[in-house]
Amino acid sequence: MPKTGFIFIVQTLLCFQLFVFSNELIASKYSPPGLYDVETVTLDNGIDVILKPRKAAHTFSMRVWVGVGTQDFSCERQEIPHFLEHLLFTGTSKHSEAELEHLVTDHGGYWNAATGVEETTYQMDIYSRYAEFAIGILHEIITDSSITPENVELSRDIIHRESGGEPSQVRQWFRERGFGVNATIKAVRQLVPDTNLVCETLVTATDISRDQIIDTFEKYYVPGNMALIVVGDFDRSNLLQQIRRTFGTIPSGPLPERMKTGNEKSSSFDPVTGTLSPFLSDDANIGIMYRLPGYWSDDHYPMMVLEEYLHYKVSEVIRIERGLAYAPDTWSYRTDQFGLFGVYADVNIDDIDDTLLLIKREMKSLTDNYLSEELLEKSKLKILLRSVQGYESNSEFADYYSTQYVLFKKNRVFENVEQKIEAVKLDDIERVVKEYLTEDKAVTIYETPTLTYTQLYILLSLLFILVVVTAFLLYVRVHVRLKNKRM
Repeated sequence: MPKTGFIFIVQTLLCFQLFVFSNELIASKYSPPGLYDVETVTLDNGIDVILKPRKAAHTFSMRVWVGVGTQDFSCERQEIPHFLEHLLFTGTSKHSEAELEHLVTDHGGYWNAATGVEETTYQMDIYSRYAEFAIGILHEIITDSSITPENVELSRDIIHRESGGEPSQVRQWFRERGFGVNATIKAVRQLVPDTNLVCETLVTATDISRDQIIDTFEKYYVPGNMALIVVGDFDRSNLLQQIRRTFGTIPSGPLPERMKTGNEKSSSFDPVTGTLSPFLSDDANIGIMYRLPGYWSDDHYPMMVLEEYLHYKVSEVIRIERGLAYAPDTWSYRTDQFGLFGVYADVNIDDIDDTLLLIKREMKSLTDNYLSEELLEKSKLKILLRSVQGYESNSEFADYYSTQYVLFKKNRVFENVEQKIEAVKLDDIERVVKEYLTEDKAVTIYETPTLTYTQLYILLSLLFILVVVTAFLLYVRVHVRLKNKRM
């Protein structure tokens, strides 16, 4: 064997070993197989295409991601992206709404859409041999929907029904003056004063015009603000050709300027209570809420571990040991600008003080002692073990990529969550607790009812007695008057 050939083989083997070793470093044994291994193709007009071949099942899942959500609008206009999402399903120049629905179901497909805080996503799951059909239908509704005045009014009625009916002027008047506003909403406003995540008015589609909807479509539904995600059993070459013939022909346009909120810092951490919310109940919800950084922060993953630990710790102390609440829990919420974290419990009114004391005691213990190495590893393992069975189907993979795409846009990779969780250390926990979870940065929430059922029954009883007494007195007065007349 020539020496150069021997060197080539050695170099190849070394490269192969390095590749395998590098993948072992990058991948986690808990990661769903292949979840983070995707191909990205950017079309000439700027649309990102995320490709994930998976041949295990003859299914095809596609998502159309559009960078527009409720946070891009003031409270008076927040239903616009939701309104637009509905309208894109109401028919095109080629097919009526009913025809589109029949086409999809006749091909065994399922389609839907959802509008979130930061994005709108269109979904199609179908038999893999109909992949080109799915691309064509989604392209048709995105580019050729008939946003007619008639469809606008029909969709407006549907949106009202979805939200429990069109808010009356009386309801709006009370809401604008704070009636019916719960303590959680007040806590969010206090922690993030400039957010439009919660509104002082009731969000409604009543005053949204067709022109505003069309303006939103033209501004946000541009290639640079869109992405296609395809997962499943498909031929890459044919698929890309079909995508280029359809979505690749959408004319480019300027990128929209996204609205940013959550820059203003908290100025108050006073306890909050609801105003006539809830109005009638025998139970209460109490807890504490903290402000966190957005999901760009390195503190995101230590907070995931802390949330996992507190979820079980609070349940153990409040429910299992004391029986004070049925479902004490933790919750978190994040946008690109800010996050929120809360610990809460549903309790009997008589147990409010005891339960709140226990919650604050656990948080104080956390800030004084942090976590042991054993509890840290145990909390991490719970998250990691759940991730093993988190993504099985092509549809679940597609949903993951669409929900994480806003993060993908920044780094051009899907972060290996399991690897990030495994990397969390005690120092990270200590830093996060000191920075965000101290007592002086917590807002206490009291979701207590205006009336209990017992108080309501007492009031009704008193009212009944008052009516009976009044009727009796009137009867006596009339009887005496009639008697005097006879005399």
